[in-house]
Amino acid sequence: MMNITIVGQGAIGLLWYHQLTKGSNNNISLACSSRLQLPPLETYFTDINNQTTNSRLILSNDEKLSNAELILICVKSYHLDSVLTSLAKNFNPSASIIFCHNGMVDVEKFKTLTQPYYALLTTHASKVLQPFHAQHTGLGHNDLGLITGKACPIKQESMLRVLTKALPTLTLSDNIKEKQWLKLAINCIINPITAIDNIDNGLILNDKYIALIDSLLAEITTIASYQGLSFTVNDLRNQVLSVATKTTKNCSSMRSDIIQKRKTEINYINGYIVDLAKKHGLPAPENEKLVQQINALEQHL
Repeated sequence: MMNITIVGQGAIGLLWYHQLTKGSNNNISLACSSRLQLPPLETYFTDINNQTTNSRLILSNDEKLSNAELILICVKSYHLDSVLTSLAKNFNPSASIIFCHNGMVDVEKFKTLTQPYYALLTTHASKVLQPFHAQHTGLGHNDLGLITGKACPIKQESMLRVLTKALPTLTLSDNIKEKQWLKLAINCIINPITAIDNIDNGLILNDKYIALIDSLLAEITTIASYQGLSFTVNDLRNQVLSVATKTTKNCSSMRSDIIQKRKTEINYINGYIVDLAKKHGLPAPENEKLVQQINALEQHL
């Protein structure tokens, strides 16, 4: 049995909450946004087979958080600072902390944590149908890797067992940084283009986008090399087109944010590339142009 707190009631947070709760004797609680005035008594979940169930909502509190052996943080990148400021003081000193978010953030943000910090990358698809009702819309895979701190082998094995049972499949990765960059590159293409042109993912397979995709990826591969990572434009393009093919009818998270009049994570996706480019004195005009275009869309929300 494991005490687990999920932070965030978005699509991925609710997906993990329901999957970890289902058929489990673990103690699962959900830490919701402080902006939420009156949480419901129940949550609803529609599984991959389109079957809907409801269950009692167990809210986290300071006591549950301080007893949590695993804390899974599923919030937007721009909310990480506020989450750490408001909750980290109550984290169990021996807990394992997992961050699951789009984009990249400065690892320095987590240097104040004494607990081991993991990054979780998922290709499972989920969407919120209405508050506290999520739907699992696509099966995928989870990659987990240690970013900072020292893992306890026994605790890590227990954590892997629980997570894998809840949401197969999962791989513990020794090269999570490379996988983060691969996901970042894919997000740098699919998210902003689909948001700006208001299209489903599959439409970026249109030949008219190839030149833009290659220009963006050329900038990304150059900047990645300054971070000690080696990618080729051809390899990354194949990955982007493969994801677009597999998610043809999907609405990207950034496009969804624009449609729902929400703040996007552009500053942690293409904006991260632009910031690194400036740090290394490199040009990244195509990525910078997308950041400006998304920021302009946000200002008109």
